[in-house]
Amino acid sequence: MASKTKITEFRRERKQSKAGKKRKAANRNKGTTKSAAQLFGDE
Repeated sequence: MASKTKITEFRRERKQSKAGKKRKAANRNKGTTKSAAQLFGDE
């Protein structure tokens, strides 16, 4: 039988990986680097 600590650690790990799925997917697809226009103020 798993210890209470192991169970808790596993739950936390699973929750953290599942949290923010939409945001993480958007970051993967769209990226997080700003465009040159945004960085340098070109309109």
